[in-house]
This record gives sequence, C-alpha cells and structure tokens, in this order.
Amino acid sequence: MSFILYSYPDCASHVVRMVFEELGLTYRDEIVCMHEGAHQSDEYLRLNPRGMVPVVADEEAGAVISETGAILSYLSEKTGKLAPAATNFEAKAVFLKRLFFLSNTLHADAQLQYYTERYVGEDLAETVRPRIQDRMRSHFKMLDGAIEQNGGPWLLGANLSICDFYLGGCARWALIAPRHAPLEPEAVTQLPFLNDLLERLETRDSVQRAFAAEATPRSAYFRSPIRSDWTRKASGLPWRIT
Repeated sequence: MSFILYSYPDCASHVVRMVFEELGLTYRDEIVCMHEGAHQSDEYLRLNPRGMVPVVADEEAGAVISETGAILSYLSEKTGKLAPAATNFEAKAVFLKRLFFLSNTLHADAQLQYYTERYVGEDLAETVRPRIQDRMRSHFKMLDGAIEQNGGPWLLGANLSICDFYLGGCARWALIAPRHAPLEPEAVTQLPFLNDLLERLETRDSVQRAFAAEATPRSAYFRSPIRSDWTRKASGLPWRIT
C-alpha cells in the first residue's frame, strides 16, 4: 500500500502522520505551503475544495480523502488495525461514539479556540475565548472519565486505537497552539487517566518518528513549543505544492 500525505507541520495532518507511522504504511509527503497560499491553488483545491490539510491519496485504490476523522477511519478499515472488528458491535459502538466526539466536538472546539476571531469577529473574541476554554476543560474531564470507565490505559480500554492519536493531537493544540488562549497544563496534568494516556502515547516509536519528521523540538504534547519558523531548510521536507 502506498499513500500521499498532503500536510503542514504540527497541525491536523500530524495526527494522520502518527497513524501512518504506527501502521507502518508507506507514504510520501506533499507539504502544502499554507503561509504562501498553496492551499488555495487550483491544484490543491481540486483535492480539497476547503483548502485545508490533511488530505490523503490512496494510490492503490485511486481514492482521495479529506477530514481527519474520515482519513483515520479509512486507514483503520483498510488495514484492519487500530479499531474494533466490524463484527464486534458493542466495541464498535463505543469506538464510533468516541471518534465522532473527537471529530465533531473536541477538534471543532480546538479550532474555535485557535481561530476565535474568524468565527465571531475581533470585537467578540475576548468574550468568547474564556467560554471556549471552559468547554475544552469540560471535554478533557469527560474523556478522562471515559478512560477510567473503560479500564484504560487507552480511550477505548486495553487496545490502542486511532482515537488515541486523535485525542493526543487535540490535547496538544489546546495546550500549546492557541495564540491568545492556550489552556493551562493543569487542564490535562491534573486528570490522571488522560495524563497517563498522553505520556504513554508520546513514548511510542511511531509518535517519536512523526515528531522528528516535522522537526518538532521534542515529543511532548504539553511541554514542547510549536515552531513558528517553519522553512524548507528547517523541516527537511519537500515543498512541492506551490
């Protein structure tokens, strides 16, 4: 199996990169230079009319997929890994519930936390940001309880899944990425089951490789800064979509 990952360092495509690495799949990078407007080029908009990353092209199947949750689900179904078996309906129900919460609620609110002014305008942004922070804290508290309820150490219980990588990415964005309103580290570190999940996740070889590929200083969801000086030289990755 061979894939193309259309990505930009330390954003939603990072979650897909971690899963590619965990699954041991062959893929190549097409870095979308978003700061140079490549995401609005005709070439890229044919792949994703929203002009966002990630996008994955499955060269074997001739399929192109966008939306982080959809890509993760596609990869797990194609490989038969990192998700419950289709015939295990009880486990599959929990899996789908968690995956759609991560995609539709946690990831969506993380975007609102980062791009608040895009949604409500500059005048209301300062009023809305604290409310979004409270929502994110509430989401993480609920997920901490879900890990405990399922017996841990992962979100679905004993077995690692695509949901854990997605959760890890969302936690990083909420705690590190926002320009104006990052959450305090205690929003995660004081939640014992979630904190343990993240610490387990960041020690995996696949996660270490994903961080190294994007030249992130070190693999730490709520301790290492996001790079603000991404350049071709710094990342060492091909910048083909221009």
